[in-house]
Amino acid sequence: MSNFAMEWYLIAIIVFTGFYCMLASRSIVRQLIGLEIVSKGAMLAVISAGALTGNLVFAQALVLTMIVIEVVVVAAGLALLVKNFRVHGSADIWKLDGLKG
Repeated sequence: MSNFAMEWYLIAIIVFTGFYCMLASRSIVRQLIGLEIVSKGAMLAVISAGALTGNLVFAQALVLTMIVIEVVVVAAGLALLVKNFRVHGSADIWKLDGLKG
């Protein structure tokens, strides 16, 4: 089996692990951790595809952009976590509807 195929199997395992983490839990913290895992798998896929096509500089620039977007998304998620914890006293994702208006 080639090295390239092993990289993509590893990336698929990482992404599906993140999706399982997001689907199987009700905690906002675990949801954010699952999102981070999926994001890291996507970054590995972009770098691997860039290395395969010989366009590594573009892939690195794209990954830097992904990191900036990821930081903003996680900051917004943590802000929701703090607000939800202050209002309801828990990190349950199903209690986010009580934060309306």
